[in-house]
Amino acid sequence: WAEAVLAGLMQKALEVALLPENDLCKDVHNTVKAKMAKGCSLLCCLNAGGKLAVSDVSERGGPVHVLEDSHTDFFWEVLTERSKTDGSPRLLTVGPACELRLHEVDPEIPPSLLFEYPAHRLLQLPKEKDSMNELVSAKLLSFSDGRCFLLLNMAVLVQLLYVEGSVEPEAVSSCLINLPPEIRETFVDYQLCRSTLFVLTSTGFIYVFDSVEGKHLATVNLPEYYASRQREAESVTPLSSFCLLHISQDLSMAVAATSQNQALALDLNDYFRIHTDQLLCQQSPTLPPLIPTKPCDQDSISSVAHSQSVLGINFQTDHSWEARLKLLYKKAKAPEPPALRLPWYGDVPNSECRRMAATANLGQPCAPPGGILTSFTVPEQTTPTMLNVSEFSVVLTFTSAGNSSTMLAHWDLESQSVTYHCADAPAAPVRRSEEEHLSLILKESGLSLVLFTVSQEELLNRLMVFGSAGVVDSLCHLNDWGRCSMPIHALQAGLKNRQLDMVDFFLKSKENILCPPTGYGVLEQSPANTTQMQLKSKYAQDLCPALDLLHSAIRDTYAEAQSQQFCEQLLNITLNFLNTQIRVLLSSAPELDANLQECVKILSGYISELRTYLRKYPWLVGGDQTPAPKQPPDMTMEELWESLSVEDVVKQAILCSEIPRAQAYLRKHSCPEQKLEELRRTGLRLAFNCLTHRDLQQATTLLTNMGFNVKEQLHSICVYTADRDLRAYMVEELKRQNHLSSEEMEKVEFIKQIENLCSAPAARCLKAVDKNRVLQISQSEVENRALLQEMHGPLSSSFQSLLGSVRLDWVRHWDNNTQKTVLLSRLPEPLLGSCDPAVLWSYLTSLHDQTRNTAWLTSMAAQDRENTAAPQWPALTADIVNGNTCCSGYMRDQILDMLARLRKTKFAFKLLDSIPTVPLAELGCTVELLILAHDCFSLTCNMEGIVKVLQAARHLSHKHLAHGEGYGLLVRLLTGIGRYNEMTYVFDLLNQNHRFEMLLRKKVESNTRLKTALLDYLKRCLPGDSEKHNMVALCFSMRREIGENHEGAARTQLKLIESQPWAVTPELKSGLEKVLFLLKDAVESYSKDSCMRQALRCVKLAKLITLQLHFLNHGQDHRVVNLRPPELLNAIVALPRCYQAFVVAEAYDYSPDWAEVLYQKVILKGDFSYLEEYKQHRQLSANLFDEISKKLLKNKPPNSASQNLKKLLQHCEDVYTHYELAYNHKFIDVANMLLQDSKTNSYLSDRLKT
Repeated sequence: WAEAVLAGLMQKALEVALLPENDLCKDVHNTVKAKMAKGCSLLCCLNAGGKLAVSDVSERGGPVHVLEDSHTDFFWEVLTERSKTDGSPRLLTVGPACELRLHEVDPEIPPSLLFEYPAHRLLQLPKEKDSMNELVSAKLLSFSDGRCFLLLNMAVLVQLLYVEGSVEPEAVSSCLINLPPEIRETFVDYQLCRSTLFVLTSTGFIYVFDSVEGKHLATVNLPEYYASRQREAESVTPLSSFCLLHISQDLSMAVAATSQNQALALDLNDYFRIHTDQLLCQQSPTLPPLIPTKPCDQDSISSVAHSQSVLGINFQTDHSWEARLKLLYKKAKAPEPPALRLPWYGDVPNSECRRMAATANLGQPCAPPGGILTSFTVPEQTTPTMLNVSEFSVVLTFTSAGNSSTMLAHWDLESQSVTYHCADAPAAPVRRSEEEHLSLILKESGLSLVLFTVSQEELLNRLMVFGSAGVVDSLCHLNDWGRCSMPIHALQAGLKNRQLDMVDFFLKSKENILCPPTGYGVLEQSPANTTQMQLKSKYAQDLCPALDLLHSAIRDTYAEAQSQQFCEQLLNITLNFLNTQIRVLLSSAPELDANLQECVKILSGYISELRTYLRKYPWLVGGDQTPAPKQPPDMTMEELWESLSVEDVVKQAILCSEIPRAQAYLRKHSCPEQKLEELRRTGLRLAFNCLTHRDLQQATTLLTNMGFNVKEQLHSICVYTADRDLRAYMVEELKRQNHLSSEEMEKVEFIKQIENLCSAPAARCLKAVDKNRVLQISQSEVENRALLQEMHGPLSSSFQSLLGSVRLDWVRHWDNNTQKTVLLSRLPEPLLGSCDPAVLWSYLTSLHDQTRNTAWLTSMAAQDRENTAAPQWPALTADIVNGNTCCSGYMRDQILDMLARLRKTKFAFKLLDSIPTVPLAELGCTVELLILAHDCFSLTCNMEGIVKVLQAARHLSHKHLAHGEGYGLLVRLLTGIGRYNEMTYVFDLLNQNHRFEMLLRKKVESNTRLKTALLDYLKRCLPGDSEKHNMVALCFSMRREIGENHEGAARTQLKLIESQPWAVTPELKSGLEKVLFLLKDAVESYSKDSCMRQALRCVKLAKLITLQLHFLNHGQDHRVVNLRPPELLNAIVALPRCYQAFVVAEAYDYSPDWAEVLYQKVILKGDFSYLEEYKQHRQLSANLFDEISKKLLKNKPPNSASQNLKKLLQHCEDVYTHYELAYNHKFIDVANMLLQDSKTNSYLSDRLKT
């Protein structure tokens, strides 16, 4: 029965494989202690023989480093936020002779020993307070921020500080644990928590000590506390043989385990509230004296008030019977004040504990008074070895000898339920940090995490929402879970954050939903087949909410200028998914039944709706499409196709828009055109045949019905065809439709010029080759040999075939120099003098035409001597020779020698030797040589050398580093050269191989040029990849740039709204809500970067958008966005409330004429509530009243305006202005009242006299 219950409880735990197997996992049977370093994936294991092994378990096949000598214990250093450095993790170990060693651990190399602290030095530390003759034991308690606590001989608490750069640690404190030796001998477990030492004895006592002075702070008697609250029970379970202790991080919960597989949990606040005498550090509150310290009359009221304030009562001067009754009534009705609950550690002489006590919020404890005791049902021969406690739960690990049987028990303190998990293979428990309550186990298969009360689906859903799809996919692959089914809210989150990888992962998780089951025959017909078809129809309907969500996202982002690329990528992903599902449906069944037709109808409907968002649409030429041929009334379409060839069937199907029906017909006859790709290829061939016969209308119909863009296809045919007549026809048609650019027309004219010159023979160098030079063929493939034979054939046939098949696709990629070079081969020699000298020199040297080169150089020398009026050759400069020589080194040397002889001077020809070849095994050396070469060329401003280095870097990156997984060298090459704009291909290679995060390693946050290049690359190439945007933003802390992007997107959306006529529509509301959402994100980003001015600007604009949405939601047609300066005053006057006017004025940085506004609102309309709102924001100045008075005298309004002005003057605080305006407007009663008022008559009299 117990085994059945245990098996049922074990089903609630989930074991998740985190990391694959490593060489460190092979010695699980012999592992005594295993612990991971905080913040990295380094794992250290101590075996029974005292050997320590360290390895990085995140890398498969990573090296395992074994430390020399033997050890008894170890501790990883824990770094807090204020002391984190970029150094490697440090490991503190204890040897058999109690000596301390500090090691620095690097995953790639063996750990290095920083220093060793021998045992005799430890023995000297406590001599001042207590003598120890021999060091028997040294217990490591903690190692944080270079500070180490040790318990020596279970009696002396020592604190050592490891200072960076010092030879040995510094002894900070040493104190004696003031307890009798017989009690110290019963110590079984220790914990240093919040700078306070907790010690457990085997009899169940917990002693609490100060870690600096060793002062005894408190004592907890576990058996007595538990027995005192269980007196009403018939039998009380005796507690003994305690072995493990753990205190929660908030010091509120203590859990102790016994060797009888029992555990007791108690609330320490409740314990010390009852046993106050055992809290030795408690301080009694001191009240101030009843008599004031300052000398005063004790019978005075102030003395009595001081005394009563000390006593906590109020001083009452009214001693009447009614006052007393009223006071008693208030006391009876007042709620009882809550009892002040303070944590037990409030009086602990420790700064950390006191800071915690000041902010502690004591709620309802999980453990009832008296504690909770539970017994665990575990296999025999297992003992408790590790305890992990939080405020609400406990995880206790039981292991057997050799780790052959390992069980984890999760104890929920609130529900008091226990969940077990038994490892299916030998496993060793792995410790992490005290703050992370993780249940890790190490098995031969790798590192695993045990989760309780969490299912596999819940885990993956949370990872999808808060993590990334790549993490989920890797986790599923590692655990052999198969592709999981994502919930729709994960798709919503992915669309909201524009995570295309999340959308793609969601669709991939649904791609097999309509696939037939494995082993199911296509031709089988059975009731199971019918049920399967019905299920497919149901699954297709279940896809509708997700497809509706995708359609909505595409529709919303289609009109946004900044979201065009995201919209196109999302549209392509969705259409590919839908087309794949339709292909699966049509290929899985021989014929369509009602259920499959329903599925196809649903999916085709979505495809039809999404096609409207495609970027380019087909167009028609010459009106309507060619009408489809009519079928005889007595023949069906299939019967008509039986008498036709396959090409004719395809042609008729495309013209009649019956492509799906033709696919079914061709599939029945096992024709390759049953596939859509083959059918479209045949249709394109038919369209080309129509164009060769000048049937443009039928070709247009074929292309349109196949879904092609007609203009693009006609343009492609014109560009790629080698048929001269067809190209000329297409050029005329495209020119008539204005679909050929001016550059393409120039290329067409160039082709015509080549064709006209093709009859002339080429100007080749006919001189025999020097016999001293040996020609060799570097490659002897069949294709190259055939090409050489063709080129060395008869001149007429080879050149005619070459020039007769020139295509526009070739010519449009030729620059002007290339075109001139091609024409040079046909120009007669007398016309060469008018050519570009740089192109001509490059052409002649590339042909190795030594005769004409010599003639040119000789003519130059003769021209210099004789000053010939009409030179045959153009002028030749040194720069032309340096930059445009394309011959071999032998001929180049000859040219230089000739120039030296002719000019009788040295000719400065700049040569850039090739970079020396380095064996491919020394890729690191090659990378460093390229970086050094680039630095040298940059210092000398040698642009040609820089270009060659960049070319060599590109070749090295694509051919060797990317294929050899040398991503570290790839990053080194990029950052060493530093030309990020010219080397964006490195970003592409790292992104394609999922190594983009290698660019964001340590010490790159100061590289502003890399940050700029990454930002530009992400905007241009990966605008929808939010994960990489977030990585770069977090690495470089680009909060201001993120705010600028959000603000720019918001203002772009406002421009789109302004470009459309103003009409209250749901699209307008949704657009304004998007603007408000973007502005909120911009304010948040600006605030994080302390850009208060930009944040305030966005806040003002957000208030304006909120006001506009308020008007739209309440049916008011006031427009306050996108106002021009001349429209602002009228818009402010039209607003019903004054605060709305201030919002508009702040948003546009506009100072309205408030006299005109108050005149319109208060004087003419009598809206004095508007005036009250104005007074809350600004004061009413005397000049404001003067301006309003002048407007009233100038405009001559109705009589009611005078009464409103009279009422307005009551708010004027300037007495003279009040009197003057009342007198000017003949408010005699107001003027007399001011003259007769005792408060104003004197001032007015004096003012009027002056």
